Amino acid sequence: MSSNDRPFIHVLFGTQTGNAEVIAMDAADALAADGFETKLMSMDEFDASDLEEMHHVVVVSSTYDDGNMPDNAQDLWDGLEADAPDLTSMRFAVLALGDSSYDHFCEAGRLFDVKFGELGAQRLLDRVDCDLDYESPSKQWVEVVKTTFASLGDADAPVETVAVEISPSSTVPARWTRQDPYLATVENRTVLSGDGSLKSVLHLEVDLGDSGIEYLPGDSLGLIPANPTPLVDGVLEALAVDPDTTFPGGEETWREELTHRRELRLPGNDLIEWAAAESGDVELVHLRDNGDREALESWLWGRDVLDLITMVPADKRSSADVAGLLGSLQHRSYSISSGPTESPKKADLLVSNVAYHRDGRDRVGAGSSTIGVDGAQQVSVFLAPNPSFRLPADDAPAIMVGPGVGVAPFRSFLLERRARGAKGKNWLFFGDQRESCDFLYRDELTEWQEQGLLANLSTAFSRDQEHKIYVQDRLREQGAEVFTWLQDGAHFYICGDGVSMSHAVEAALIEVIVKHGGLAEYAAWDYLADLKRQRRYSQDVY
Repeated sequence: MSSNDRPFIHVLFGTQTGNAEVIAMDAADALAADGFETKLMSMDEFDASDLEEMHHVVVVSSTYDDGNMPDNAQDLWDGLEADAPDLTSMRFAVLALGDSSYDHFCEAGRLFDVKFGELGAQRLLDRVDCDLDYESPSKQWVEVVKTTFASLGDADAPVETVAVEISPSSTVPARWTRQDPYLATVENRTVLSGDGSLKSVLHLEVDLGDSGIEYLPGDSLGLIPANPTPLVDGVLEALAVDPDTTFPGGEETWREELTHRRELRLPGNDLIEWAAAESGDVELVHLRDNGDREALESWLWGRDVLDLITMVPADKRSSADVAGLLGSLQHRSYSISSGPTESPKKADLLVSNVAYHRDGRDRVGAGSSTIGVDGAQQVSVFLAPNPSFRLPADDAPAIMVGPGVGVAPFRSFLLERRARGAKGKNWLFFGDQRESCDFLYRDELTEWQEQGLLANLSTAFSRDQEHKIYVQDRLREQGAEVFTWLQDGAHFYICGDGVSMSHAVEAALIEVIVKHGGLAEYAAWDYLADLKRQRRYSQDVY
């Protein structure tokens, strides 16, 4: 117990985009203000065995995609599974974040809640699951956490689990969902990539018609894709099944199920385990057993379900087994690049058309085959709100870092700020491979700079010179002005690649704060943490 007879509380977070981290910060701050001693920790800062020494724990965990652990939580989860530490001296509460458009809503938080209980820990509060509109429910949860931990008394005495009642959000339920999407019309497709580009990027205009969909800058449009016919045919042939027979456990035919309901582009963990076990492939078995997720993801890059099935000898390919290993076909989300004030019934999208040749097969992404160059004129869509990625107040400056198709939401930001007559300054960092063919929205952006809507437009084209230059390099080069903007209240946004780019930009920002703020590195991280607490640092990464 701490000196004021209130328990010392570890606040642990598993996060992918930073939302769970911010809520964990809020929880730690609220507990500290109420007299508790706390320690805020990312889940990659300790091992599963360390949990045995944590007696009062608050967990905030997001879920990545459809039921996956966030990157910084995977090692901890693997340790819990492998080592089964004794948690009988722990009391805990879990807040789970998720997206209800996925089948496995809040799965990571649910798994931690169940596992802690299985390992002997005492659950103080029933788990609370939060959808995308998490601000109000999470604040209510923090208040219950404070009162519950404050009333513990004897640290060893068992207590009854508290049921948490959360007042419903005032947000109106969505009319259109992944389960019941709106059939919209693609009115226009424009190829933005120029001659010589190694990419194919499209600007699409989607007519929202009478859907009643009302989006805000920062929101995305969810697309219900269909798997490309050649991929479906390949899987059917590899499993030697009649496409018109009924899919195991369902009512649809194999062809219908594989085309519209099963994920064929992105192999799931269960299928990977099966392929490794049945094929005996030395490389895949090593990657599976080594636990190096980055190496496994690198190996999987460009491979699909058919690749893994055909690794297994034909006499070991049970169609019934494979049917049970295929996950649900996931929607694809595309940031809306239009402004709602100027275009309330139209959603512009920026789409990278995924098409390549590998191992004797032409391949195309499920989203690209549905909405790309040769895609359908009508597509099934729903609104995917992003409440944590919103415009600042009209008088606040905004720094936006969006290389490649990550520029999409910032076009929406700029269009909306222009429509509202917002006085806050805008600074965009954009990057891609070559200026001549990859400068997306070049004419608009340069015009907005000339008109003053963009106070600064900083570009980085990595292949236009011998030494590659990226947006994080431009951030460092203009660090003095960047720090001045932050001191003047600027909000900082990142959109795009969450594997390397976002981390490189964050590292560059820390360097800027150290150098131009005259701070030690630990103080620079505290400065960044304060930006997150103030909702002035936001990421939309994938």
